[in-house]
Amino acid sequence: MADIGTNGRVSDGEVIENTEFGKRLSNGRLNIPDDATPVNSNCILPYVFVGDEAFAPRPNFMKPYPQKDLNAENRIFNYRLSRARREVENVFGIMASRFRVFYTSEIIQY
Repeated sequence: MADIGTNGRVSDGEVIENTEFGKRLSNGRLNIPDDATPVNSNCILPYVFVGDEAFAPRPNFMKPYPQKDLNAENRIFNYRLSRARREVENVFGIMASRFRVFYTSEIIQY
């Protein structure tokens, strides 16, 4: 799901609230898979989205702890979440270089 074309002055948090994705995420109609156990693990983990400080806290959405008054555990969490976000951004960069359609602003209706 993609939503393209919001004014650049609008924050990421505001953008997501005004998309179909954000509306479905808020009202529980996004059809996120049930919690699952990863391979070679006995932990049951939820499917989540990773974001930055601009996003409002909500179930199934991970964002970093505020920078003030971080303890060691929260600092480690923020670092690992940042690494996860970088990996996702790298994947989109690779996809955009391979599939040039990600560089266009043409709206495709299905």
